[in-house]
Amino acid sequence: MLDPQRSPQPITMDDWYKCPLDRKVLKEVTRRNDRDALLRFGGFIALVVAAGVLAWCSLGTLWCVPAFLLYGTLYAFAEAMEHELRHRTPFKSEWLNETVHWLICFMTWREQIYSRWSHAQHHTYTHLTATVPQDVEIAVKRPPNYLKLATDFLRISHGIHHLGNIVLHSVGIVSKSAKAVVPPVEYRAMRRNSRVILALYVAVGVWAIVAHSWLPVVFLLLPRSYGAWLHELLAITQHTGLRENELDHRFSTRTLRLSRPLQFLYWNMNYHVEHHMFPNVPFHALPKLRRAIEADLPPACDGLSSAWAEILHVFRMQRHDPDYMITPAVPGAAPREKGRCDEHPAVA
Repeated sequence: MLDPQRSPQPITMDDWYKCPLDRKVLKEVTRRNDRDALLRFGGFIALVVAAGVLAWCSLGTLWCVPAFLLYGTLYAFAEAMEHELRHRTPFKSEWLNETVHWLICFMTWREQIYSRWSHAQHHTYTHLTATVPQDVEIAVKRPPNYLKLATDFLRISHGIHHLGNIVLHSVGIVSKSAKAVVPPVEYRAMRRNSRVILALYVAVGVWAIVAHSWLPVVFLLLPRSYGAWLHELLAITQHTGLRENELDHRFSTRTLRLSRPLQFLYWNMNYHVEHHMFPNVPFHALPKLRRAIEADLPPACDGLSSAWAEILHVFRMQRHDPDYMITPAVPGAAPREKGRCDEHPAVA
């Protein structure tokens, strides 16, 4: 464990523990292909379009509330795909990764370059708070800020951060957060991307004004907010409540067992320990990777309810002890406070 009282040396990916994995298996699970990604992407877009048609047909009736909630909930899972595209792992063809990333960034209020570099720092410094720099993507800090946590389900702070960056970068001002993670050589491209995305958002706004209707905004810009709840319930489980300052993802990252529909929408990101340990493995190979290294991993949480039961337990304990964290039952690890994911029934 890193000592917060010392000034640690810079961290690299080589400093992290990796489970033993046969070289042949590693080569197999890191192989990308366009077919799996196109099927997943096509299926996701088809679901969003179908839900959008349902929402459109429900206008003027009381059914519009559940219909738009369904549409927004599906739409918001574009965030899971955007995460994969940051890694450039879904498609074998680089032009497909880049092309689809433009669409998904529009849907998720993000700009590609800042998003990729910020996430690269998250992978290098996962749940590290005793280092300089630190993990810039910690979802819930200790002790938890409950107001921020509640508003995260509407993507308030996310929107202020990312949309604010897009506006600043569009006018040539590099934000403080971008300066911390993005190399200067990338500023020009980041500014160009931001201007294109901002122009698209402005175009949607102009469309709404000309049409005298909020529908373009409700269908294209706001679903990432009003539909965020389910994706956020999943995303917050990735690291929250687990140990900080450990150079071993088995202590700081949580894997969940989920139903197939949720795994489909979530792009297999429930296999999160595996993803952090081997970030070059594409989404479709994560279940196989899990099977290959499972003996060296802590037990997976049995569903979303199990993970949140553990997180809420941590929140209760942190009211009295802000330093309280749970240590997963890692094989061979010295016993500390351990999670009990397998004691809670699954609901997802």
